[in-house]
Amino acid sequence: MTSEPEESDAADRLINEGVATGRFEIDDPCAYECASAPWEILVEPIALGPLAHCKDFLVTSSLILYREDFKGPIRVRGMSPPGMLAVGLPLRVGGRSRYWGAAPGGSTLPATLPGALDIVFDDGQEHLVVLVALDLLRASLPEDVVDALERSAARRQLPVRRHGIDAFGRWLLTIIEAAKRRADPVSLAALSRTVEGELPWRLVAACCFDKAAASLRKIPARYRALDRAMAFLREADIASVQVGDLCRAPAETPRTLEYGFRDGLGLSPLRFVRLLRLHWARRELAAAQAGTTTVADIADRLGLLHHSRFAADYAALFGEMPSQTLARPPFRPATPLLPA
Repeated sequence: MTSEPEESDAADRLINEGVATGRFEIDDPCAYECASAPWEILVEPIALGPLAHCKDFLVTSSLILYREDFKGPIRVRGMSPPGMLAVGLPLRVGGRSRYWGAAPGGSTLPATLPGALDIVFDDGQEHLVVLVALDLLRASLPEDVVDALERSAARRQLPVRRHGIDAFGRWLLTIIEAAKRRADPVSLAALSRTVEGELPWRLVAACCFDKAAASLRKIPARYRALDRAMAFLREADIASVQVGDLCRAPAETPRTLEYGFRDGLGLSPLRFVRLLRLHWARRELAAAQAGTTTVADIADRLGLLHHSRFAADYAALFGEMPSQTLARPPFRPATPLLPA
């Protein structure tokens, strides 16, 4: 299991005043979950065989850019980063590639405000991802343009011009390659300032909001309920969360919340919370030193109080018993996309 960037890669990760650039490779779903922060994701392999993931990235105080590719198809569900607009630019996709249930392509790009996430990355998929702070967009762009961006992203897609998005993608690739070549902190900081100044306008130039008026109608209540529930879960004590808490947080009926979860994630609220606890348990078990804690301690801390059921569910989901995960040498979770 590759739990963090190898030493040679870690040495390439240049950090200066909140700016970082680098590359890492991972071959384990649990390590990929940890390394994807500020995304909060649950990874589910959907085919037998190895997983391999590679990411080249640039992180500044207000945005995260990266290019990543995959070997081995996976389904990723969870929560997108708080306070940020997320946009994906598929470069190479497969027949199973899906963003919130829809195949990529056409005249839109997958995008989202902070909220629920459901994506299938197919074997061989490659894409660019832009995470930009909403505060940066609001400080850089006219209010009506920001409103159009946020309304479109709330519906999980940005309307784009084909030639515009091609130019935007080429510019992003150029920036990521330039960041990899910046060997000193001064030039890297200068590059990050340039990117933060240009990116909001280049993103808008690639969009085509005049063709999106019909899509800017009111967001369905079930989607609003789902995203508000995600915001609640991000801050909640996961060990004690009940479905009733999720209903009260967005002030929606249980039926509306159920529809939102099944539409947006393909799961019931109860099942999603259960999966969240199981994945968090695996991360804690994988990072723990055997002898310093027990499976029961970790399960109890996460609200998994029925230990025999926990063990059975864990084995069915991850292919091994919790005690086997704990017995392996611990790994130190890497979070390269978070500023140091």
